[in-house]
Amino acid sequence: MNLIKVAASIVLISTLFSCENEVEVNAEFEENTFILGLIDPGSDTQFVKVTKTFLDDETGAIQLGQDPNNLYYDSLDISLNEFNKDNEVVQQFKMTKILRPKVSGLFTTERNEAYYSDAIVKENTKYTLTVDKLNGTATTTTGEAVVTSGVTLAEPDIRRRGKISLIDPRSKIIIDERFEFLTSENVGEFSATMVFNYLEIVNVDSVVKSIRIPLTSNLNPTLGVVNFPFIFEGQKFFTALEANIPIGLNPPKRLVLDDGIDIILEAADADYTLYRDVNGPIDGLAQVRPDYTNITNGIGLFASRNITTVKISLSGDTKGYIIDTYGDRDNLSQYRGFEFE
Repeated sequence: MNLIKVAASIVLISTLFSCENEVEVNAEFEENTFILGLIDPGSDTQFVKVTKTFLDDETGAIQLGQDPNNLYYDSLDISLNEFNKDNEVVQQFKMTKILRPKVSGLFTTERNEAYYSDAIVKENTKYTLTVDKLNGTATTTTGEAVVTSGVTLAEPDIRRRGKISLIDPRSKIIIDERFEFLTSENVGEFSATMVFNYLEIVNVDSVVKSIRIPLTSNLNPTLGVVNFPFIFEGQKFFTALEANIPIGLNPPKRLVLDDGIDIILEAADADYTLYRDVNGPIDGLAQVRPDYTNITNGIGLFASRNITTVKISLSGDTKGYIIDTYGDRDNLSQYRGFEFE
């Protein structure tokens, strides 16, 4: 019996080693259309990126990516279609090809094509993107998105108080500020950023300068109307100011305060959030994940975002603290040149 087992094992091993050791890892090539578009009601121009996939057993992907003919179609007919509440197309905007600058990377910078339209899209309105290939085929690629209304700043109420206060008017010490953000429906995630603006004057030349201070970033898994309260530590504002504006009088300069505080609210819809999560870096043990796209007859993403800017002032006490701390020439360890206009 042992001799039979040994003989069978030898035959099996011989059979395995005599087989061809070339494995075909690439499936038969099939061209696919890739779309990336984020329509924004706050923008006066909508952009869409449309490219094609490529694969070649004989040539590496990086080499193929240096030829723009492997990335772009010769001729496309692209339209952005607006629907009413009865699901009828009420407007159609043709999109035009444009060449845009591209930073260097793995893909060619020789030609970077995108498509644009001057359409102003409306909040809470459905739009579809239709891409027709004019190369003799009847293939149409489509995507659909409902424009999100984004996020509003509920606190501080700029209509009632309209100021950010980071200094207690009595004790003159740094205090925190409470913010509250209100999402609209279909917001998958949002972020808020404070931008501190001031005017830098050197001799007779002046330029507007800005310091960006991240506030908060949140997911909205319910996709409903939700209040997100947030406490901003006032010290972070002054730490950012000191880190971004160097100390000293060389060259002589004046930094002029105005009412320049912007709160930038950036929101994206649920499709964008899901696409980003599925296609982002893998940071867990599971190395297999499902593909996700909301494009029909293609791959990629057609979604909506909403970027709004709320202008708000610093309180008088906060401005006074900045002038007293960073505008005092007798305190050169903190002097930045701030003064009132």
